[in-house]
Amino acid sequence: MASVVTWLDVSAEEQRRMRELAALFTVRDSRDELGLGLLRDSISDALFPGTSTLHTRARYLLFVPWCFQHAARAKPEQRWRRLDETERSIISPLRSSADPTGLLGERAGAALKNLPSSAYWSMLQRYGILSHPATRAEALAASAMRRSVDDDGQTTASSIWSVPSIPDGFPESIPEGFALAHDEATWLRDRILEHAQGSLLTHLVQHRPEDDSSAPWTDAAAIAAPERAARVLQQAEDFSAVMHGAQLLYNLMLASDAHRLDVADESRIIEYRERLEAWDRELTPRAHKWQLSDLLHVLREEHGSAPTVAPSTRDFITRWTSLVQSTNAGALVDDEGAKALIRQRERVAKGAKARLNNQRRLASWGGASGSARLTFRWSTVRGILTDIDDGLQRA
Repeated sequence: MASVVTWLDVSAEEQRRMRELAALFTVRDSRDELGLGLLRDSISDALFPGTSTLHTRARYLLFVPWCFQHAARAKPEQRWRRLDETERSIISPLRSSADPTGLLGERAGAALKNLPSSAYWSMLQRYGILSHPATRAEALAASAMRRSVDDDGQTTASSIWSVPSIPDGFPESIPEGFALAHDEATWLRDRILEHAQGSLLTHLVQHRPEDDSSAPWTDAAAIAAPERAARVLQQAEDFSAVMHGAQLLYNLMLASDAHRLDVADESRIIEYRERLEAWDRELTPRAHKWQLSDLLHVLREEHGSAPTVAPSTRDFITRWTSLVQSTNAGALVDDEGAKALIRQRERVAKGAKARLNNQRRLASWGGASGSARLTFRWSTVRGILTDIDDGLQRA
């Protein structure tokens, strides 16, 4: 029996979130072990609307529409297969390009499971690259160029895609790889300016971020953002700073348990104690006054909506914040109340997969579980913005 390509058109946003969650679970240091994901994603969406950790290079926002337009040239009954083949066929020429960094399918090749259209669909809709919201099935059906003649006899061509013209030779030939041409970068910049007004992303698409900044609040261009975006950025920085202590204490507790159960040596304990001391020294006066209610208020005012935070999550963040603002790190590392709070939170967030006091689960601990400070997709977004700015500088 011949194989058949099938597509499941459920919510593009739901698909994106599930794939993003799965991707995070492959990186131990990025896992959401304490159940902060809802707030993390809400802040990320407010700062950088439409983005995802699944996104790698800006030019995929052109490649996907071009793949659909190319597939639409086939007979209707062949279009789904042609689309699947086209998305896979661009892997080879991109791998051979001057800068293949961020290539989807670098390892899997044509066997890639999550195609670019799956990863980028919500962003394509968010930035009006699709002329109107549509499932992939609807978009494919409307991807063929439609020609019409106006009252003056002028012929115009239109498509559901609002993109620069598909280049000659695509998809077999992509000589520039991921490098955006000047007109492509200008087009993409204008989409962001139109559809993400007031966000930090809008500011940064006009002011290139530094190539090596580790977080948006350490980047000179981001720090200079207008007041509306700056308020969200300040809340993001404070939330990240306060909750980082909980992430570090959780890993210190894991290290202590692992050492006690003879599945790890003492070096991790020393490491996390030192990191907690450094964290305490680096807390700003503003972070010492931060409250969850401040964050939710700013998200509601500046972003237009705030997430509905579960009572257990609200209680955990509120209690942890109170501990941080009344106790120094030296006392926190041995505070039984703080440890009990972390232990309770892990049970709520992970259920039967909790690691603390679980020798079987601790045996697979890699030394870091969600210990990295939250930076709200910064490395991903910075790469996309760099691609756009590089294109704008090209003649």
